[in-house]
Amino acid sequence: MASLATATFTGQSGQAYEFLAYDRDTEFKSTGAVYVVAIRYTVPNGSSYRHVYVGETRDLSDSPLTHCRTACFERIGANSIFVRLEGNAERRQEIAQDLLETYDPPCNSDREGLCEYPTTECPLVWPLGL
Repeated sequence: MASLATATFTGQSGQAYEFLAYDRDTEFKSTGAVYVVAIRYTVPNGSSYRHVYVGETRDLSDSPLTHCRTACFERIGANSIFVRLEGNAERRQEIAQDLLETYDPPCNSDREGLCEYPTTECPLVWPLGL
């Protein structure tokens, strides 16, 4: 499983976190991680990304693929996932919260991970409108 790119995301605290980018349908092994679901799009000098969800999981093999926000991801065209492996549950939560305070992704709108979206609805975000 080859990554598409590497990226550094900086949290509200100023801490920088390294991530690897993959296609959203990539299958992962069971491990703890912080992840960012994103829209990958082409720009003149390569690719760029729009963050749509920040999460953390103790089992990367399951959570991003069966996530309760899948309808939101599908509607806005999320096609990538950035992954940072992290085995410590407390540290995963800290990193995810730090990134949420910086990026405020649209599919995290309730900040509690609750599934409030109807199955076919999600806030419209770029490229469909902001």
